[in-house]
Amino acid sequence: MPVVRTIFWIVPVVLSVGFDAAPLRGGPQPPKPPEANKPVPSVEAEVKYVDDSGMKLKLLDEKLELVTKHGVLRVAVVDIRRIEFANRISTADAEKVAIAISQLNHSDFKIREAATEELKTLRERAYPALLKAQKSEDPEVARRAEEIITVIKRRVPATNLEQRDFDVIHTEDSKITGKLSAEMLRVSTFQFGDLQLKLTDVRTLRAGSGAVVEELANAVPGPAHLANYQNQFGKEFVFSVTGVAVGAQGSVWGQDVYTLDSNLQSAVVHAGFAKPGETVAVRVRIIASPPAFAGTVRNGITSTPYTVYPTGAYEFVRK
Repeated sequence: MPVVRTIFWIVPVVLSVGFDAAPLRGGPQPPKPPEANKPVPSVEAEVKYVDDSGMKLKLLDEKLELVTKHGVLRVAVVDIRRIEFANRISTADAEKVAIAISQLNHSDFKIREAATEELKTLRERAYPALLKAQKSEDPEVARRAEEIITVIKRRVPATNLEQRDFDVIHTEDSKITGKLSAEMLRVSTFQFGDLQLKLTDVRTLRAGSGAVVEELANAVPGPAHLANYQNQFGKEFVFSVTGVAVGAQGSVWGQDVYTLDSNLQSAVVHAGFAKPGETVAVRVRIIASPPAFAGTVRNGITSTPYTVYPTGAYEFVRK
C-alpha cells in the first residue's frame, strides 16, 4: 500500500508540469493575446511624373529598401525629404522602342515614317536607344535617329534627358545613392484611394510640408525678363519671383507661353502662379517660339499679342 500511494502522488505532479510546459499536440491551444493595432504610416508627398504632370499623395510604405555599393539600407519614409528617381522604362515601352528602331530602315517607306513618329512620341523613353542608333553604320537609321533626337531635344527639357542610373534619396542630413529594390510604391490619393505607384512613371518625389519651403530657399532671384536666356531650349530654371502689383505691370506678350522679353514679375501673376505682392518659387522652361503669341487680360494683368519671337519663349512649369 505505501508504494501505491507514492506512485499516486508522483503522477499528478508530473502531468501537471507537462501541461504547464507544453500542451498536447492537436489539443486546444491557449488564445493568443490580441496584437496591438499598428498605425499605417502616412507621409504626405508630391510626385512629378515623366510627362511633367504632378500629383499630391500619401506614402504608405514604412521603409524603402535601397541597394547601395556599401550594402542594403532600409530608409524610413518619415525621414525622406526628396527622391530623384533613376531612369526606368517599362518592358512594354522597351519593346516598342526596339521594334521602332529596327524599322527605321524598313523597305516600306510608310513603315519607316510610322516608326519615326512613334519614337518621337516616346520622347525621353526612346532617347538612350536613339543615341546608340545615331551611331549605326546604316545611313538611314543614323539619319532618322539624328532627326528624332533633334525633335525630342526641342520638346523635352535638357535635365529630363540626362541619363540617371541611380536613385538618390535625400534626408535631412544625408544624400544616399543606390537603386530602389521595389518596382512600385504603396500610396494613397484623395481622388483614387490606395494605389501602386510604378517607378517607371515618376521622375521626382518631394515629401513633407517642407517641400515648398525647400524649393523657395534654393531658388535664385528672378530677373526682370529672360532675354538673356535665348536659344536655351529645354532648359529649366527655378526663380524666386514676387508678383507685380496690379497697375504697376511691365510689358507682357503672350498667354501661358510668353516672349523672352516679357516682364517675369507681371507674367507670373498673369499665368496665375502668384498673387500681386506674393513671393513664390517658380520653375520656368525655355522653349521654341510658337507661330504667334495671344493677348489676354488675366488676374488684372494685360498681355499683348505678338508674332513669332525668333530667339525663344518661356512657360511656367507646374510642379
